[in-house]
Parts: sequence; C-alpha cells; structure tokens
Amino acid sequence: MIKVQYNELLKTFESILLKNGFSKSDSNTCAEIFATNTLVGVSSHGVNRFPGFISLVRSGNIKPSVSPIKENSFNAFEQWNGSYGAGPLNAKIMTNKAINLADEFGIGLVSLKNSNHWMRPGYYAWEAADKGYVFICWTNTIPIMPPWGAKEPAIGNNPIVLGVPRKDGNIVLDMALSQYSYGKLSNYKRENKELPYYGGYDDEGNLTKNAAIISENYRSLPIGMWKGSGFALLLDLIATILSGGNSTFNLSKDSIDSGMSQIYIAIDPNKFSSKELLESSINEILKFYLNAETDSEEQLSYPGERIIKTRDKNLKDGIKINNEIWNKVLLLKD
Repeated sequence: MIKVQYNELLKTFESILLKNGFSKSDSNTCAEIFATNTLVGVSSHGVNRFPGFISLVRSGNIKPSVSPIKENSFNAFEQWNGSYGAGPLNAKIMTNKAINLADEFGIGLVSLKNSNHWMRPGYYAWEAADKGYVFICWTNTIPIMPPWGAKEPAIGNNPIVLGVPRKDGNIVLDMALSQYSYGKLSNYKRENKELPYYGGYDDEGNLTKNAAIISENYRSLPIGMWKGSGFALLLDLIATILSGGNSTFNLSKDSIDSGMSQIYIAIDPNKFSSKELLESSINEILKFYLNAETDSEEQLSYPGERIIKTRDKNLKDGIKINNEIWNKVLLLKD
C-alpha cells in the first residue's frame, strides 16, 4: 500500500478525465466524487473503480459529452433520461433536481433511466443532508444475486441509501442488498482475505466466506435472507415503473452494468417543524441508541459516524491505496 494526499488524487483523476472527453467542469465534479469516495474509506467505489470507469468511457459505454434530459414532470415528480452519460455526474444532477423540487413542494421525487454506475451512493445522501434534506435514493443493477431459495442470479443487489441531516454529523446508511457489495468482495479477493461473515454460497450451495468464489458464481447472500431478496425485487419494480427504464431483467441481456434505473427522493423536514426541534429529537434518538448496553468492548456508532472519522484521518495522514490500483491509474495519464 502507498499513501496519496487527497489533492494529488483529485488532480490525477481530473487530468485523466479531461483527456477522455469530459469538460473542465464535469472533470472536476467527477474527479471530486471519485476522490471523496476514496478519502472516506470507500476505495471500492473510488480509486479502485476508476480504471474500469475510464475503460467504459473509451469503449463508448459511458458517453462523456451528454447531459440528462427531462422527459416528463408533474408537480413534485420528474422523469429524466440519463442518456448513458457518466453515472456519478447524472446522480449529482438528479440529487439537486430532487432538492429543488423539495424546496417548492416539500418533497421531490426524481426518476432516472439509462444511467450508468453511480459509484458510492452515500456521496449524494451526504450532499443532500449537508444542505438540510432527508434523502433516499436507490438503483437497480444487473442480476448478481439469486432470489432466496434459488441458485441462479435473478435480482440485483440494488443499493439503497437513506440520509438524515444533523448539525454534529449526518446520519447516512449506505448499503447494498447483498451482505457485501461486489466492490467490497473485490477488495477482499484482491487482498486474498476471508470475509468476516458469510457472504454467499460456493458452487455446492454451502455458505462461504470466500470472496473470490462469490464474485465468480454470483451467489451472494441477500441481507436478511428472504427479506433482502424481496426488498431487492421491490426496489427494482418501483425504479423501473417510475422511470420507464430498464429492469434487472432487461439489464440481464448485457454483462455490462449500464442503462440502469434509479430513484432520488429529497424531503425538506423544516416545512412542518423548526431546525432546533428536529435537531433535539434526532439527538435524543441517537443518545438512546448509542447508550444501549453492549455485549462486547466495541463502541456503538451510528451509520455515517465512521465516515467522518476516516475522512479526517485520511486528510491528515494521506490515503492508503493499493499499489497495483494506483499504478493502473497512473498509466491512464499516458
């Protein structure tokens, strides 16, 4: 592992994006998303994904010069077409569209079709929460998880994010509906490490902690077993219906994770209450949650708390990056 400072990471990403057809503004925005994801400890959806992202740009699967198009609107609900542009850029734009609708109506729902991998969805929930909004977003994916009781992948791991604004640190839950995201599985596979908990099944149907096997046979374990399986199905259904876009079934016809459907929901919680009252209520709930008696020495934390600590540490000490991954990124500059 090597250590890279955030600004160096940002400038490296930006220069490579500029060389691959992105405008100056879009290069800066996209680079900031990749760099921030890496900074907060989610390299699986930051620097580790960057070489693959550029490969999809060069193959034409991601179009760097297009912008999303609004196709329909009705009060607080809008439908957009991502035009197969860069997933992170589309997601950031849709987040702000949902926020703008929430400013007017109290709530905004934006659906998006024909987009690409948005990398770490928690980024967009943090952005919305920083501006004072409750935020929910999710995406469907290619089939990379079997329904409960099956051995053939027929549902996506359909990541979902929920964010709540808070003065002393936002509360943001960012999770795939498989026990481990495929980005996380790739990390464990690359480092030849066993998963801490069972993450899926081997070829004989036995639970396994072997990330390499799960990555190859697409038999990951849904969170909550049958509950996670059903949850993934419903998220796919709702995203497809509201966007008029591709379902996981449609996406199954191509091995590339492209053209998915997504939902972005922003809510202005201050329409019916004061910021002070909301902050007091949130802190009361957190205090009760964090003061629960534990059965181990591990200190309880709320979703998003470790992100803040990791960000601050990496800004000070530099970001640890896999040597092989960093060398692949540097080769893209040539």
